[in-house]
Amino acid sequence: MILVFGGTTEGKIVAGILEKHGRHYYYSTKTAIAFTPGPYGKYRSGALTAADLQTFCRAQDIKAIVHASHPFAAVLHNTIDTCARELALPVYRFERRYPERQSDALIRYVASYQEATEWLERHVQGTLLALTGVQTIAPLRHYWEKHHTIFRILPRESSLALARAAGFPVEQLIMEMPGSDLVLETALINTNHIRAILTKDSGESGFISTKIGAALANGIPIVIVERPALPESFIPVTDEASLMEALNRSSL
Repeated sequence: MILVFGGTTEGKIVAGILEKHGRHYYYSTKTAIAFTPGPYGKYRSGALTAADLQTFCRAQDIKAIVHASHPFAAVLHNTIDTCARELALPVYRFERRYPERQSDALIRYVASYQEATEWLERHVQGTLLALTGVQTIAPLRHYWEKHHTIFRILPRESSLALARAAGFPVEQLIMEMPGSDLVLETALINTNHIRAILTKDSGESGFISTKIGAALANGIPIVIVERPALPESFIPVTDEASLMEALNRSSL
């Protein structure tokens, strides 16, 4: 049995690969999503502590973990690493594609949200468009309470509930899915008189190239928070061939 952590485009790709090759797996997400596994899969949802994960892996006789969740899921990275080390399980990190960094005065990479907001406070006047996700609304309170900010979040009731719980003004929310349409992204910037963008280095699955292109097209700065480092024990795989080669090498 293989345990797949998903909830992302990459997670669904992994599930499809395992179904294709007839490998039994559990597909796990933090929050419940609409996911219907095929004949070789099972689905579970809910956050897991390191102890919970160890108990689950023992009970389900998990032999390997494929970690395909979001690159900014730092807590999950550490939880998986702790469990895998304790149970001597291999962890295959199914990584998404990231574009090469562009060198431009309007593009700024930072190591943390704190560094991002400090730079924004010094260099930007006007409305900030935050494309960092609903989970970052509460941590960024110190900024948006003082500076007009619009958050784009997923059009889900659960996301709206989190925004409201954080006390964020509902009228400053844009509830829509991100996409690769540069024209629509540019229109969003113009319509809302955006003067800067804050986003995460979430790769092409997170439409980072489109976000950068829209910022450059509008002549406004984009601040990009770098993704957290992964544990050194994670084994990178990037496609069906490398994933199956790794699993076959482990006799899975």
